[in-house]
Amino acid sequence: MNAQEWRAKLSDVVKAWRLSPEAQDFYSLKVTPERAKLYMLQLSIYIRNRRNYWPQVAANCPEMKVKQRILAHEYEELVEDEYSAVGHLDLVFRQAHELGLSVEEVLNAEPIPSTRAAVYAWWWLARNRPWQEALAASTTAEWFNDDRLLSEYGGGNCSSLFRNWTRDLGFRPEQMPNFTAHSKADEKHSDMFLDILEAFVPAEAEKGVINTVTESYEIIKEYFGGMATAMKRLP
Repeated sequence: MNAQEWRAKLSDVVKAWRLSPEAQDFYSLKVTPERAKLYMLQLSIYIRNRRNYWPQVAANCPEMKVKQRILAHEYEELVEDEYSAVGHLDLVFRQAHELGLSVEEVLNAEPIPSTRAAVYAWWWLARNRPWQEALAASTTAEWFNDDRLLSEYGGGNCSSLFRNWTRDLGFRPEQMPNFTAHSKADEKHSDMFLDILEAFVPAEAEKGVINTVTESYEIIKEYFGGMATAMKRLP
């Protein structure tokens, strides 16, 4: 498949997730300060562990062009880009601070059971699946923030939460730097590996890539569904 065919095929997986009961439940919840705190703490675990998945993909991949692309991706996440001079985790620290959470509280956050299970499952995919499948799973995990892809559903994750936090918490854009940045940065990252899939996935391996992305989105579904369940227990 060419890049645009990959975009269309994998977009179907992302859209199916957005229409799942778990995603619908999560985005329908009223945002309270305690629920927002839970989200930011679980998000910090998600973001930090993603830095462990990409190196697994790179280690399994023999192609220098792909390794370079992964390094460029992770440089923006870990070091600097137009959204942060010190890496994207700082965006989480700044947004969590608006809820009264310290950097230490963010870094020492405990995963709820569904987040812990998701972290283990994503790492296993990255480590053990063929590198093309693992790469596709890792890159498409950013597609749920892509407003272009999910415009008919109210936008991607960050844009949807930006709207909910504005409505329910009265937050201003400058209080939500993580949402503001990732609604744009993940559009760029969504496009970043399409040419790699076109160049390095042979026709006989395409089904395996699609299946692994589908499995990854089953994990994503449980990640968001678990947070929704935990949020309902909070005031």
